[in-house]
Amino acid sequence: MTTRARRAAASTRPARFAMAAGGVVVAGAALAVTGASAALASMLVTPPRELVDDIRVLGLDERGVRLGRTPDTGLPGLYALWVGERLVVLGPVVAEDAHSVVRAVDAGAREVLDGVDSARWSGYAVHRPEEVADAVETVDVATEVGPAPAWIMGDQSAATWCIQVHGRGVTRRETIRAAPVFLERGMPVMAVSYRNDTEAPPSGDGKFRLGLDEWRDVDDAIGFAVARGARRIVLMGWSMGGQIALQLARRSRHRRRIVGLVLDSPVVSWRATLLLQVAIAKMPAWLVDTAVGLLESPAAALSGSRSLDFDELDNVLHADALSQPILLLHSADDGFVPADASRALAEARPDIVDYREWRTARHTKLWNLDRARYEQQIRGWLDEHRIAPLD
Repeated sequence: MTTRARRAAASTRPARFAMAAGGVVVAGAALAVTGASAALASMLVTPPRELVDDIRVLGLDERGVRLGRTPDTGLPGLYALWVGERLVVLGPVVAEDAHSVVRAVDAGAREVLDGVDSARWSGYAVHRPEEVADAVETVDVATEVGPAPAWIMGDQSAATWCIQVHGRGVTRRETIRAAPVFLERGMPVMAVSYRNDTEAPPSGDGKFRLGLDEWRDVDDAIGFAVARGARRIVLMGWSMGGQIALQLARRSRHRRRIVGLVLDSPVVSWRATLLLQVAIAKMPAWLVDTAVGLLESPAAALSGSRSLDFDELDNVLHADALSQPILLLHSADDGFVPADASRALAEARPDIVDYREWRTARHTKLWNLDRARYEQQIRGWLDEHRIAPLD
């Protein structure tokens, strides 16, 4: 090699090194984006198995229990705390300051809370079927993944049944507080379970399908009710249970029997919900697009899931396929599932959607904030559409 050639080769080394280093940085960034997208995607489809205490219990005094202040603990209404596997009901706020609130509790709750320093917030102020109905039957619904347990409350001889569908990461206990408004009309209430909710059997991959598969388990529950004599069905869905109810309204083999839907804080479209969640976590909004893209592609395997169709999960896009009357209850202050898609569905189908927007109430806690108003809205809607047991 000549001297000139050696000098030329030496002069290109820094550039080659910079290009190589730049490639490593780009590759590293791409891996980071893929990793973050896969993590978000996995979080969405993986059923939560460990529920973490989110409330500080600061002690008891003659007025009640003092709790650390959060967006939930100072709200008016009736709520509860999970202390391990035990549930205690909280009364109204009786004192508060910038950092804590005191809520009234009875003697039994005091005993459970004594010495406890943390607990988990809950809307399950009513959570056992025996609290709302004298007649309660536990049944197993045959589904394609196995027997899914359900409770049937009330007189099963009625021709109109209400089927309650709980949300993501919780159980059918979530729905019990809404049962009385249907039971008082003589409508039996069936609170169901579905795959991967810890009560029904898991699917093969153990992952949520966000409504795309779960609706089939609830469709089997409708079939069970029909076999027991039900002629008309009112579906009530909570959070992801609202998505499932909307899927049923479009796809169920029994959809002609579905005479109405009541939706509490529903996931009408998953994209809006994901955008809020990444904002709460202070992650960039574009991460939603990459996570959705991953879940819609064969790369969904990175999350342990099969690919999903988010357009199929967007009920605003399929609003024209809906025909049943819908009572849609959502809070502008939900904090978990934004009301945007609910508003959009109401705007797309004002002929069938009766949209009632609340304030202050947190996610699926409308009943807790104001039980009388909640039940009056459902009762009034049932009256308007003449939905009652048939003779």
